[in-house]
Amino acid sequence: MGSFLFRNVHLMSCNAEIGDMEKADVLVDGSVVSKVGTSVDAAGAEVIDATGMLMMPGMIDTHTHLWESVFKGRVADGWGMEYFTNVHPLVSYFEPEDTYAGVYAGAVEALAAGVTSMFDYNHCIHSPEHADASVAALRDSGIRATLGYDLRGKSPNAKQKLAPSADRFPDIERLRGTIPNGSSDLLRLAVCLSDVNSESTEMVAREVAFSRDIGCPMSWHCNKAGEIEFFAGRGLLGPDMLPAHGNYTTDEDLRLLGSVGGCLTSQPEAETYAGRRSMSMVARGHRRGVTIATGIDVPCIMNAGLLPQMRLLFFLQRYLDGVVERHEGHVPVKRRPGVPTFDARDIVEIATVNGAKAIWIDDVVGQIAPGYQADLVLIDTRDFGLSEGDPAGHVVLNSSLGDVDTVMVAGEFKKRDGRMVGVDHRALVDAREAARDRVYARAGEAPGGLHKTYWSWSE
Repeated sequence: MGSFLFRNVHLMSCNAEIGDMEKADVLVDGSVVSKVGTSVDAAGAEVIDATGMLMMPGMIDTHTHLWESVFKGRVADGWGMEYFTNVHPLVSYFEPEDTYAGVYAGAVEALAAGVTSMFDYNHCIHSPEHADASVAALRDSGIRATLGYDLRGKSPNAKQKLAPSADRFPDIERLRGTIPNGSSDLLRLAVCLSDVNSESTEMVAREVAFSRDIGCPMSWHCNKAGEIEFFAGRGLLGPDMLPAHGNYTTDEDLRLLGSVGGCLTSQPEAETYAGRRSMSMVARGHRRGVTIATGIDVPCIMNAGLLPQMRLLFFLQRYLDGVVERHEGHVPVKRRPGVPTFDARDIVEIATVNGAKAIWIDDVVGQIAPGYQADLVLIDTRDFGLSEGDPAGHVVLNSSLGDVDTVMVAGEFKKRDGRMVGVDHRALVDAREAARDRVYARAGEAPGGLHKTYWSWSE
């Protein structure tokens, strides 16, 4: 680690006290930001001329399944439930080396797109060796990561060493013994709960108690109405629990989540591409005090960065706001309190400040201010200029992967001058494709072999 002074940067700090600065100097000492201001003197620091660059906090992906990076594009044309019938069955055929290849490739691609922190919801853990491979891949990538150890143990086509739920507790305890879980640690451990249904309530309650006993926060796929109300009714709901998706949550679910200071993570591309889900929960949750965060969910379908998620969420929510306005007779639509739900600044905060809170590290990342970890992104505006007005609008509406010039995690460059640092891209791609081919060979599949599901009148 060194000392670096970013000189003359257009700063969007996402910090309430510092705000935005058009010509700022940002000093990084070791893993943290030490000074933010103008004409900062830093003898001995490497000076980086950031003129024409927009600096923002690293983006935070709060829900993704990195092992699926092996199948990049497999269900790009998927519809309805085809993701579940084409990708999930393949998890049964993963060996630890395949898991490593997928997790590593996905994490590096996310870093390249300006994602500096993520929650990897890993349901490709069949054995302690698979868990260790996932840990190694996250550490080797250099991303700030929370490994979400899934208790469901889904493996539809093969028996695995680790049975679901409580049979996985000892291995999670083993990993917890090696992962301190401090908020500034680059690797943290969380527990991903079993599906909540009428038959699993006692089991899930035991999983929550276990997770809290060993000091692990939790997440789960919240795909039915009433799940949050179930946890609240048992006295279990807390801010250490992160529901993912929540498309069918009731207003009462969301009120209860907001009452404990909870967050909800939504993945706009994944939740809309297959035409199955309602998206009203984002605005309903926001209006009930729920902190909204985001992620990509399925790297087998879309880009591993958050810029596309941010843009889609911005436009999708404005469309949904307009639907309500037209339904209520407000035509032509006009601004009124709470409408539109989000502006571009809100969207940037969803991907930074809110994301940090959602995965329980908001005391160290999500903002650029003295004492915070130096997780930074430089957006290059030199070729075409910075958009007028709020720089958040430039990020949400005018930026793309190609504009992500520099990425730093804990004071170390992961991308600099548009190129990844310490990454052998050819080896990464070769390893990912070799893992894909091994899994396909075991499963009797082939690249691009999407199995489509058609409606039948007999159903």
